[in-house]
Amino acid sequence: MSISPLFFWAGGFLAVSLVGLFVSSKTIKIDLEKNGDLIVAMLTILGTLVSVLLGLLVSSADEQYRSMEACVNSEATSINEIFRLSHGLPQPTANILQDGCIDYCNKVISDEWPSMEHGVTSTAVTNAYMSLSDAVVKFRPANDGEASVQSALLSATSQIQQNRGLRIVASRSTWTRRLLPLILTCAIVVLTCSYLYVGKGSLLLHAVLVGLVAITLGTNIGVIYLMTRPFSSEWTIQPEGFELSKTAMQKYKSSLAPSATHEHSPAKP
Repeated sequence: MSISPLFFWAGGFLAVSLVGLFVSSKTIKIDLEKNGDLIVAMLTILGTLVSVLLGLLVSSADEQYRSMEACVNSEATSINEIFRLSHGLPQPTANILQDGCIDYCNKVISDEWPSMEHGVTSTAVTNAYMSLSDAVVKFRPANDGEASVQSALLSATSQIQQNRGLRIVASRSTWTRRLLPLILTCAIVVLTCSYLYVGKGSLLLHAVLVGLVAITLGTNIGVIYLMTRPFSSEWTIQPEGFELSKTAMQKYKSSLAPSATHEHSPAKP
């Protein structure tokens, strides 16, 4: 079992905070009798502002991460839908669509998912999608039933493209890089203010309290960092939906193969 990356975030903040406390104990000399009330007031305001900011950012990051998980699952579900609806079409179109669905899942898992870590799209997946879409668009229904199936297939292929576009955009987002300096600055300010009481009370107790603050800050910032990079962090979203869909579709195709072979085998004299 691997160690959660949050431990590294919390440990890093803890180490930095204790080093800062040690340096502050040697350098900072403040008359707390005269300035204590002012420091308390400022710390109260600052603590409230930072806690509200972190709370909002963690909530937003969690919502974004869950939304992207739903987007990936919806894309995989749409592939399943195309495979299922293809049974309502004649051959060879039905077989082309079924093979195209399996090929799309294969390409997404093996090619596009590793590429998204660097914000790069897969040409192979784009080609697989275009082949799938062309097979649906170019089909000419012979009756109302086939027309209804084609309409549902067009909706499913459109949904695939939309969800794929969303995850590609998310993999290229620079929101984390732009926001992280602000969050780290807030954390540094909070830790710096916590050193102002270094000359009052037990240094050991002060170190414990500063350490708890640092662990809380590190954990929250770590969550924000990991969840706002859904395809390039240690908490990357996995293509489980595509893997399950591919396995199910391949099993179905395999189950039909023996019967198909039997149907086309020559009769014994």
